[in-house]
Amino acid sequence: MAARLLLLVGIVAAVIGLFGTVLYLFQPWRTCPYDDAPAACAVLPGDAAVMAAAFALLCVGVATAVIALIVRTRTQGRSSV
Repeated sequence: MAARLLLLVGIVAAVIGLFGTVLYLFQPWRTCPYDDAPAACAVLPGDAAVMAAAFALLCVGVATAVIALIVRTRTQGRSSV
C-alpha cells in the first residue's frame, strides 16, 4: 500500500514538473521586439528559477517513481515465497 502511494506521488510530481519545465521553456506568454517566436526571447532570472525548480521536481518525481517500483517489485517477490 505504501509503495502504491509513493508511486502515485512520484508520477504526479513528475507530471507537474514536466508541465512546468515545458511551459517555461517555450514561454507562450512572452513577446520579444526582436523576434517573432516567444521561445527565442531571453530568459528572465525569475523564469529561469521557476524552470529550474520545475525540472528539479521532475527529477525527484521520476526518482521517487522508480524507487517505488523497485520496492513494490521486491515486496511482491517476498510475499509469493
